[in-house]
This record gives sequence, structure tokens and C-alpha cells, in this order.
Amino acid sequence: MLSIDQVPNLKLIQLSSSGANQLLNTPFWNSIPASHPLILSTASGIHVSTIAEHVIGTSIMLLHQLPRFLLETRNNSHWTKPSQLGFFIREMRGLTMGILGYGHIGREVARLGQALGMTILAATRSGEKAPIGGFLLPGTGDEAGDIPTAWYSTSSPSSLHSFYSSSDVVVNILPSSPATDLFVNETAFRSMKNDALYINVGRGQTNDEDALVRALQAGLEAGSGKGEGEEGELRIAGASIDVTRVEPLAQGNALYTLENVVLTPHVSAFTSKYWELCMEVFRTNLGRVMEKGEGGLNAIRGRGEE
Repeated sequence: MLSIDQVPNLKLIQLSSSGANQLLNTPFWNSIPASHPLILSTASGIHVSTIAEHVIGTSIMLLHQLPRFLLETRNNSHWTKPSQLGFFIREMRGLTMGILGYGHIGREVARLGQALGMTILAATRSGEKAPIGGFLLPGTGDEAGDIPTAWYSTSSPSSLHSFYSSSDVVVNILPSSPATDLFVNETAFRSMKNDALYINVGRGQTNDEDALVRALQAGLEAGSGKGEGEEGELRIAGASIDVTRVEPLAQGNALYTLENVVLTPHVSAFTSKYWELCMEVFRTNLGRVMEKGEGGLNAIRGRGEE
């Protein structure tokens, strides 16, 4: 069994992921004394471009009804007008995007959304404007937190309700933790607008998938001309789902077949530059820790940036 005693000179562990669940509570992790100076750093910040582009790209797909057009043209091989299918294309300009979890990824989503003419809202635990540190890719994000026009607290039910009900596109970038398990639940979906889009590139454990499916099914029925709906109805227009509670998603799950869903198999972070970016973080932290005697960027254990 590997323990910290076997690597007495180890000063830095650089992960290639933004989370550390694969290491926490392992025998090696539990062997590290609280007083040990070992620095553990994540690769948070390297995923911002590809995940943010995934959010924007799939949002455009849903707003422009591309999944439905693709199904119609591919399955029936004929030219179909939007009016014949009973829906309209919506543009991003003028819509409000609410970002649930305003970390590195959320801030790049905000930058791209604002560039497309969207109003940006942020929901965090404190609900207060704050800068961000850690590893930052040049030219990305919102380091100072200046882009959102309003901040909401995830700790306040009333604030969270206002956040959901004000957003045309809700982007979930929450991490997995006991506090976020089933965080976006039936109450959350009922708080959203009936024509809202829901995007999840965070963690599947944060979703109540049963409530999500029912809300999406109601959205399809409404698209067939079954009324405008009432405030508080369990209904949304569409969703982009990159993460699910159990992966791989079981065969027969309704998310596979709903035509108002863009379903991807946890691939929003994949990029041909992934390992190049990982090495960039590693080189940066190696220089800080080994050469300059500084703390590590993205450190979740040991000395971090000061």
C-alpha cells in the first residue's frame, strides 16, 4: 500500500483534473499527516475555453432548434419550415444567462455570452461580487467579476428563486458535494421560465433527473400548442446535458430520445490541447514550488497562492 512515508521528498502533486475526488480518502491520502507540507493542486482553469464553447454552442443549437431540424430532415428527407413544426428560432442577443457557480469556467461562459449580447447573472454561495485566483488562461474569463449585472446567493431560497426566474438560459457548473447533491431539483425547475433552457456541464449528482425529464416532456407538449403554462409549472423548453448522475447513462433513459435535449457523454472538456494545457499548469506550479519557494496555484492542500 502506497503511503507518504515511501515518498519523503515529495513536495507537489499536480492533478490533471479540476477535482480531486479520485485521490481523496484513498490510503495514500489518509496517510498524509495534517502538518505535512505536501501541496496538492488541481488543473482548474485549463478547461475554460472548451467547456465554455460547449455551453454556447449547445445553447445556440437549442435556441435555433437545430436538434429538431436535424431529426426532421434526416428522418423524413424533406424541406420543412419552422411554422410547420410549431416553433420559432430565438437569438441569444437580449436574453439573460444565469450562471450557477461562478468559477473559472463560469467566468469564461460569461465573457462569451456577453460578447453575444446576453445579460449575465451569477449565483454563488455568498451572492457577492468577488475576484478569482488560480491558473488563468490569458485572455479568458472575468478575473475581477465585473461582467454579471447581478449576483445571487445559493444559500438563500428567495435569492435563488429570483435567479432562476430571471434567467432565459440557466448554466449549471456546480461541483459535486453533499451540499450540491440534487441541488437543481423540482423546486428549481418550477422556478425557471417555461421557455428556459437548462445547461449542465458541472456534475450529474447536482441534477434531479426525474424532475428534469418531466419538465422537458412538458416543454415538448407545450411546443405542440398545449397552452402557455402557469408560473411555477414544471416545464422548460430544452436542455443540454453533458453529465448524468450515473455514467454511462442507462439504455432506455428518456434523455436519449427527447428531441429538445442535446445529450453528450461527458465530453465538454475534451480538447486536443488537453495535455498541453495540463503541462502548462504543471510547469507553472513546478517553478513556483521548487524554484521560487512559493505556494501552488489551485492548491487544495498545502501552501497556495498568497
